Amino acid sequence: MTLWLRMTAPCLGLLAVCSVALAQSPEGWDRYLDKYRGPYRGQVIDADTKAPLAGAVFVALWRRDRVYPLHITSEKYAVREIATDSHGRFHMDARDVEEGAPRRTHRPEFLIFVPGYGSFPRFQKAPRGFIGGVFEGAGTTVELPRLEGREERRKNLDAINPYSISDTPLKDIPQLIHKVNEESIAVGLSPYPPPENR
Repeated sequence: MTLWLRMTAPCLGLLAVCSVALAQSPEGWDRYLDKYRGPYRGQVIDADTKAPLAGAVFVALWRRDRVYPLHITSEKYAVREIATDSHGRFHMDARDVEEGAPRRTHRPEFLIFVPGYGSFPRFQKAPRGFIGGVFEGAGTTVELPRLEGREERRKNLDAINPYSISDTPLKDIPQLIHKVNEESIAVGLSPYPPPENR
């Protein structure tokens, strides 16, 4: 009996953590894909001037959970990127990713980056609060603040790690790498090397 309790205690702890996490999500919110949720759309604008930000990179990352006897691991399933048009708008159709997704695939996580501005989801002025599902349906407007000074811009870059998005970011997210390199050079940091040098 003691051995059984020692083996099930970690599972019960994990169950408690999951229960708390689910309790903090809005009613009806499910982190797993249950159907095709796209297309994902929105507009990216300057938080102060409300001018559209053309060329901002919108990245979607899908993760999936693998369940083992005594633990769960999360791994990357797919990643896509697209740049905003001259009106700051983006529209990403990910039907092929989501309709073919394995069980326990999470709804996508999103990143928006444009040099000189705070990135989404960490430094945006809007939207605020719970952001799950904001790009589904009609989408939303994302307001990014212009960053003043080299230190603010470096801090923003520190929050973006392309290798947390993809194991092969130079191949999978080239537009994001290009913009991150542009910003890195502007603030005196080393850019990511081109693929042939890796």
